[in-house]
Amino acid sequence: MTRLWKLALAVICSGCWAAATMATPVTCLPTTERVATLDSAVICLTGNDENIHSPAQVSTLFGGLWVKEGELTGNGTNDLFTVALTSGSWGGNNVAGTWSLDSSFWSTYGLAVITMHVGHGNGDPDYFAWSITPGATSGSFNYKDLDGRGGGLSNLFLFGSGSAITQLSESGMGFLWVIGLLAVMLARRRV
Repeated sequence: MTRLWKLALAVICSGCWAAATMATPVTCLPTTERVATLDSAVICLTGNDENIHSPAQVSTLFGGLWVKEGELTGNGTNDLFTVALTSGSWGGNNVAGTWSLDSSFWSTYGLAVITMHVGHGNGDPDYFAWSITPGATSGSFNYKDLDGRGGGLSNLFLFGSGSAITQLSESGMGFLWVIGLLAVMLARRRV
């Protein structure tokens, strides 16, 4: 295999790997008493004795200036945020559901955080806070009380921060990738 084809194969493989890792489920740690997972996330932070419901609290966790763009204590839509449970119930200890952001969210913000509060006492953690993969507009979540001591799903909040991101459509990204690959091949042929 020529050197050029090896380079092209490496670029293709890394592109596939990057696409596969963009929207992954993130499970918050520790996982001994209460555990929650949200997909299309990058990182999760947890804590006790707090309900993360204000922009100032999110700023303390993630830095920057934040704006609250949704607050839900039941299925439905609030501002730019929609949540629907697929199993369990609000206030319950073992729930699963879906979340989505209004299509205008990423036209306004460059960063997103979704927080979940599951009640004070009887277990840790009391809140979960996920940094969402930039550009993601939907996903799923689940919460389980592993030790049976309580702490039902109380609320979910959406916060936005930063400048809007500019996204290329997938066809646009593919076009740029092909142009880049052709440029590498032409440059290599001239050498």
